[in-house]
Amino acid sequence: MPENATPGGPAWIPNALTIGRIISIPAIFAGILAVNSGSESLFGRWSLLVGLFLLATITDFLDGFLARRWNVTSDFGRMIDPIADKLLVAGCLIAFCIVTSGHWLISVPALIIIGRDILVSGAREHAALKNRAMPPTNLAKWKTAFEMLAIAFLIAWLIIKTWLPIDSLIPQWLAYTHYAGLGCLWLAAALSAYTGSLYFRAALK
Repeated sequence: MPENATPGGPAWIPNALTIGRIISIPAIFAGILAVNSGSESLFGRWSLLVGLFLLATITDFLDGFLARRWNVTSDFGRMIDPIADKLLVAGCLIAFCIVTSGHWLISVPALIIIGRDILVSGAREHAALKNRAMPPTNLAKWKTAFEMLAIAFLIAWLIIKTWLPIDSLIPQWLAYTHYAGLGCLWLAAALSAYTGSLYFRAALK
């Protein structure tokens, strides 16, 4: 039993949080597209987009924390949690590629990140056939953190660019959020390429 774990907690809650994160992905995807278009529809309200993304990132931490805290970890949870993370990141990056018309500064790292996740999923499947586990490394966790930061900054960049009134401060914040988002995205892509190569080599051993 993990240290400080409390046995007997509701086993369904961590998995429900993970599934809820997956369900929110289409709404976040639509929200990014709608905010960029200036739509006044429900998904076009930037407050809804921010709220959905914040809930998704909170549940990303909370589901694993509660599962360990209550000692209710399961094979289903271990399987579905990384899938939810990859779907969230891929959905957001594809949306940003669409709103920027495939600009290489976003599309190139997006392709690296999504391609790496597909490669690692295949490597883990291969390792599982050999009865070997491939748990996430610390660098892979940092990669995920930088991906979430990049998405958060790019969402802020879209909101500033599309919704907030222009004054003397807005152009500066527009540049700051854009560069911060791109910096985190490229750093995540570099970590993706490196950790992906480690997983791939480990799977082939």
